[in-house]
Amino acid sequence: MLQGQAHFARGDFSGALKEYQRVQSLAQEATPSDAASFNIALIYADPRNPQKDNQKAMGAFQGVMARYPESPWADQSRIWIAAFEDLGRSQREIEESKLALEKSKQVIEQSRREVEKSKQLLDQSKQEIDKLKQEVEKSKQVLEKSRQVDIEIEQKRRIRGK
Repeated sequence: MLQGQAHFARGDFSGALKEYQRVQSLAQEATPSDAASFNIALIYADPRNPQKDNQKAMGAFQGVMARYPESPWADQSRIWIAAFEDLGRSQREIEESKLALEKSKQVIEQSRREVEKSKQLLDQSKQEIDKLKQEVEKSKQVLEKSRQVDIEIEQKRRIRGK
């Protein structure tokens, strides 16, 4: 056990793992196999370990609880398992939030495109309204000229009719 702890303290995770596995093999189901099993789980859970593997750590902690239910390491394993489960829930919530955020971004982008399209349609409508106003104004001018011509014709008829 001491050699495994020395390897672990130096960050030699593969050396510590081999040493703890040797202790497990020699002790079988007796003490210090429970401590060795717990320390193997810690090796897999350690963020400094390049071969860190939370699934293996969870499995190892569950193994400690199953094989050594009366060991003090079983209680420690329960705590670690609960922490991993919380971590898993948090990671799932983060992923769900990321998906919801991405969906919201897509909805916002779609809305932005629709707003842009509406602006273009509004601009086109304004231009058409301006053209129609100009046509109405021209029609008014033509109508006014026609009325003036009618008045002049009527005045000339009156003058001729006298």
